[in-house]
Amino acid sequence: MSVDQIRQLVDSAPPFTIEGEQGSAMARADELAPPLWKLPSPITVQEFQNARITPDCIIEKLLYADVGLLIAPGGTGKTTLILHMAIHIVLGIPLFGLRIFKPGPVLIITAEDSREMLVARLRALADAMGLNEAERTKVMQGVLLSDVSGQGFRVTEIRDEVVRPAAEEVDALIQGCQTLRPVLVVIDPAVSFGVGESRVNDAEQGLIEAARRLKRMIGCCILYVHHSGKQNARDRAKDQYAGRGGSAFADGSRMVLVLQNVSPDEWHAATDRDLEEGETGLILARPKISYCAPQDEILICRSGYRFERIERIKVTKQMEQESAEDRVLQFLTEQLGAGKYYNKSTLEAHDLRLPRAEIREAVDRLLASGRLTQEDWPAEKKSGRGGARTYLHPMASVKYGEHRS
Repeated sequence: MSVDQIRQLVDSAPPFTIEGEQGSAMARADELAPPLWKLPSPITVQEFQNARITPDCIIEKLLYADVGLLIAPGGTGKTTLILHMAIHIVLGIPLFGLRIFKPGPVLIITAEDSREMLVARLRALADAMGLNEAERTKVMQGVLLSDVSGQGFRVTEIRDEVVRPAAEEVDALIQGCQTLRPVLVVIDPAVSFGVGESRVNDAEQGLIEAARRLKRMIGCCILYVHHSGKQNARDRAKDQYAGRGGSAFADGSRMVLVLQNVSPDEWHAATDRDLEEGETGLILARPKISYCAPQDEILICRSGYRFERIERIKVTKQMEQESAEDRVLQFLTEQLGAGKYYNKSTLEAHDLRLPRAEIREAVDRLLASGRLTQEDWPAEKKSGRGGARTYLHPMASVKYGEHRS
């Protein structure tokens, strides 16, 4: 057959159309494909009457069946605290005095610590709590540990230049949790499960969207463990934006918890007790809980694998004033013993870890009560012409020259 004959044959052929069963199947597929969006139906009477203000509460005024964030600097003990929390949820034991309203299984997915290490910590926590054999068995069955470190398992991906939930991985988590029905899923650390930090807020928003899908399909709390920013860690920031990166993580979470170390001085001021050898002071702040009123910080004393809540002493205005007065008196007494003299101006300029206004008010109260007096500056201590003529003298201290009599 010649080339011209082939061309004539092609030109005379009827156009191709999908007919019969194949065409009908494709038409049905088009009809079944869900639209990208559709107008919602009106609110029903039953829906209007039964809608709840808050989701299920897991731990009283701490964790709800929604997306949450635990922020802490590295080395604070956040993973061990998560394990401690998991034991209480599984056993239904109050945590730091907070009731467990919805006990059940806890799934911890880690890309940082090995399963063996987490199991060892779980055992040490059980020992510290004095759990019996039945309770230990329940913990071993109820706390599930998934170590995905080094596997590249992530819950977000970049598609068409947009950060989105990773469909395959998220669906695998949903399917795996269908039979377990956990009340809490912990993802630790968040940075290991996203697309990186080059596009900070987009990456964080992608993690939030992935968590929302998990929450909606599983019906539990999804808690990301997140590291503090370097400067926030140094400043011991406890607000909802204490985490590294952008603001999308905190804004998209319904619960934000912040764990920070407490210095020995701060611990004593807050509890009126000293930290013993081997003890660490921690503070668990709750800067954002969307489903309850603002909550106080929780002070925690950690000794090994034992965690204990310590109540903060109630500080009155009078106690604050007396503390400031004592600090001023102690400083002036020590400085006078070293031959250094201060008046009001030079004292206010010194770092007493008090605002200038509080130093000024404390000095005025001490002068009014007679615990502090203004004495003439010793002639031999004056330098040059002019300058201060009086100094602040604590009444418990010996005046200049009196020791010579």
